[in-house]
This record gives sequence, C-alpha cells and structure tokens, in this order.
Amino acid sequence: MEEVFRLALHLIGRSLQVDAYSLLLLDETSGRLVIRAAFGLPEERTHAFSLALGEGISGLVAESGHPMLVPDVSVETRFAERVCFSPHGAFLCVPLQIKRGPVIGVLNAHKPEPQAFTRADIDQFQAVANQVAMALENAQLYQRTKELSSRDELTGLFNRRYFFENLETEVQRARRYRRAFTILMLDLDHFKHYNDTHGHLFGDRALRQGGEILLANTRRADVVARFGGEEFVILLPEIDKEAGARVAEKIRIKIAEHPFHGRERQPGGQLTVTIGVATYPVDSDNGLELVDMADRALYVGKRQGGNRVVLSSGQDRPAPQLV
Repeated sequence: MEEVFRLALHLIGRSLQVDAYSLLLLDETSGRLVIRAAFGLPEERTHAFSLALGEGISGLVAESGHPMLVPDVSVETRFAERVCFSPHGAFLCVPLQIKRGPVIGVLNAHKPEPQAFTRADIDQFQAVANQVAMALENAQLYQRTKELSSRDELTGLFNRRYFFENLETEVQRARRYRRAFTILMLDLDHFKHYNDTHGHLFGDRALRQGGEILLANTRRADVVARFGGEEFVILLPEIDKEAGARVAEKIRIKIAEHPFHGRERQPGGQLTVTIGVATYPVDSDNGLELVDMADRALYVGKRQGGNRVVLSSGQDRPAPQLV
C-alpha cells in the first residue's frame, strides 16, 4: 500500500504539475475519509484531518462518484479542506473508483492561482485516479491474501510463522537502534482438564475468548500470535522488562476474571494463565534464544502452581503481582 501511495503522489505531481495534493481513502471502521498520503501540505494539519461522506468537496465527490472543480476556493463555502490547503486558488477533486464499483477514496490537487485547472486537467487527473484505484485494489487484495496466510484459523490471531518473521525483523531493528523489546509466552493452566470436562467446542471457544482478551490488552504495534495448542506468544516492541511484566500481569488478571463457560469446575474455580517474560537484550540478544528463555520462565511458573508471571533473569523469579 505504501508503494502505491508513493506512486500516486509521483503520478499526480508529474502529470498535473501541482504544488499541493493529497490522497484520501475511506476508512471502513469510521466511514470517514482520511489522508493516507500528501505532498506540499503541513503535516501537523493533515495528521488528524478527516471528512464524513458529503462533507467538504472531498466528501461530496466520494458520495457522488463525480469529479468536482472549484475554480476559486476563496468563494466556495463548502471548502472544508481549507484547513489543509490554502484558502486561495483552484481545487480539483476526483474519485478513486474501479469501473462501476464503490468509491474507495479521492485524489485532490490545488494550484495557488484561481481558474488554473482546465478541462484537460480534469480528464488527465481522472485517468491518473483510475490507475491509482486499480493499483490500490490490487494492493488491498494482496494484503488481505497475505494476512489470511498469516492468521491462525481458530482464533484469528497471527500464527507462529508470522511471529517468527516479525521477531527476526524486531531483533535487527532493536540491534540497530539499541532499543529493548519483550516477549511474553503464555499457556492456559489445566486446559486439558477444561477440554475433557466441557468438550472441544467449548475449549475452542475459550481459546478464541482468550485471544480477544490478549488483543484488548495490547497495542496495535504488538504482535499477538497463537503459538500452538493453548499456548500464545506476544512480541512487545519498545517495551523493557519492567513494563513487559506489567502488561503480563494485567493479562493474567483479565484472564482470571473472565467468566469462561464452566470455569467453576477448574482447579481454583478459574481458568487461568501462566506467563513467562524475556527481554532483549538483557536476557539474550538472540531471538530464538529469547523465545526459549521466555518458555523456560513459563514452565517455572507452571511448576510453582500456575496463574502467575515469571521473569527470565538468570534465576527466573516471579514478578510482583498487582493488587
């Protein structure tokens, strides 16, 4: 997607010879147009800028699917984009659309002089937009296909292969910039007993709910993956051991408090989790070794009775629990 954005900006600048332009895509979650790439615009203004369908020139174009040319934006009352673009000059907006499919976004261009765009500019800009839309659709399809191959079928979390790919990348990045990162290895306690008692359908449901709890208590930048069976792994970039232990303890509490079906028949009346914590580079500067150390810390916790967080520190000591 980022390559397509760069290509789009290059095509716009070269074909229209404009000084300021932007690419907005329709966000599926919020239903608003958000700037995904821009040139010649102040970053502090574009960072949080968004428009609803029908709002501003961009919103109107996205809603109607028809291009709009504003010869003089100084007299255009609907020009909400003046927050990012100059309130003077000419403004051109065309839809990003594949044939007769839905509009996925818009391309904008601005020139400082009024009446600066011609009919030929509109046709040329729309031709560029059509190329960009096709490239975006292909990129999104590739991304979705790649993501499906990187996901665990049961939980929807990333799979083991994806985790190790990101681990290698994170080791290189942390080594280059001298940053820390932390790995959490998690295993649901007495899960065989849970499966034997309630059956595999409820066991699968518990795994999915456990995955949801992990996602709800981590950041978007973290890699949450199913490692295998009832075991999960989390990669926490830019997180040292102390902060990683806090994340692990928060997850431990959330799992223990969750009303899993039939949890009262588990040992202690809860379905719980044990978590091992290892941090780069204090525990190891090798990714695979770091995973092994987190796994060893996890099994120290298992031998101590489970439902706890254990830090890998050469002597694998339990982390202080939150009150």
